[in-house]
Amino acid sequence: MKCVPLTEDPSEVAHRHLGDAGNGWSIGTWGAIGEFQYDAEEPGLVLDLATLSVTSPRGALHIGDLGDAKLFALIDDAGRIREIAFCSPRPAGRRTTIHQLDETTFDLGIGAPHVDMMVRLRRDDAATRAALREGVGQPLLAPGNPAGPAIGRSSPTRIFASALARLEVHQPIPPSGGRSPEGPHSHLLPQYLAERRVHAPGSPLPAGLYCGLSLYPRTRL
Repeated sequence: MKCVPLTEDPSEVAHRHLGDAGNGWSIGTWGAIGEFQYDAEEPGLVLDLATLSVTSPRGALHIGDLGDAKLFALIDDAGRIREIAFCSPRPAGRRTTIHQLDETTFDLGIGAPHVDMMVRLRRDDAATRAALREGVGQPLLAPGNPAGPAIGRSSPTRIFASALARLEVHQPIPPSGGRSPEGPHSHLLPQYLAERRVHAPGSPLPAGLYCGLSLYPRTRL
């Protein structure tokens, strides 16, 4: 895999590709990622290319300020563009413990320098709220922290936010050993997250920049 800088305006690339339901998108870090795609005719779909956003009952993607973004194409040995990485030097919140942000939203404190992972609970989900409040100030994966199991049971909305974009997953978390659903879904892999890598092993992306949004041209994730 090789990394090739692209000179096209990042906003124009995002605008052109967001309107094509055949493309996949992601925001994440090594060990925690949200993936997004949509079907052109799915019920409840709202596509707004003027604001670079798309929402559906299954999830959402909102692309924000790309003013300092730099584009890199990751090209495989066959010459195919596998990914277009939108990169920026801007960091995220860098929290390493659970924080409550408002009545229903909690930052899970995954500790990535460029991506925050949050959950938004249903207002009537008192049990999960209580578990997350009990976990405030602790690492998500600390032994005995009730937050992780509670999230697995209740499947709240998962939110992945970088300096460039925000991705939301409304679909359920699959049970242990189950398959992720078609369309928007998320992955949290503690053994990889613990490695504290900014990029996947072997990634050709340059040091000093964070990938805040990935586009997979004509790829259904």
